[in-house]
Amino acid sequence: MGLFDKFKKKNNEEYIDDVTYIRDIKHIQSGPWHQYDVLLAAQGYGWDYMISSADYMAAADLENISQVTSGFIDSEDTDITELYKKSNCKCSETEELKNEAASLSVAGISKTLKAPMKIVWFNQTQVLRFFTIVDDETLIKKYIETVIRRTFGTNDAMKLAKPIPKQ
Repeated sequence: MGLFDKFKKKNNEEYIDDVTYIRDIKHIQSGPWHQYDVLLAAQGYGWDYMISSADYMAAADLENISQVTSGFIDSEDTDITELYKKSNCKCSETEELKNEAASLSVAGISKTLKAPMKIVWFNQTQVLRFFTIVDDETLIKKYIETVIRRTFGTNDAMKLAKPIPKQ
């Protein structure tokens, strides 16, 4: 099977020969910022996945990490950016992230989108939140698929997956 057999064109979009991990996406704008709340179609994820995803994104797409936070349900998020930087810029090596929290966020500049991006993971849920100045839901869906599949730098990067079949 050739590369062109693997992808299908539909409405000028390239699709992965697979089903999307995005169940739903809500877009809210506040000034120049756009918030995209994503409900995943897969089962919920936990703390270890959040830590490895944050480290993956910092290596694969986000540069100039400007903020790392963790938070609990009944308190404000704690900025641990300096501690993160002292830990070789790895969440997995940041002592303050050894214990589970309710949320984890990483903010920097997306090399792919060439724009600020903040990603927030919520522990034991199917929800991700993305903050950016990019006002293009299709482009953000492609970005989210690439984040979830961890396909930055591959032929599948920034490709949409087929919609979830209606049941």
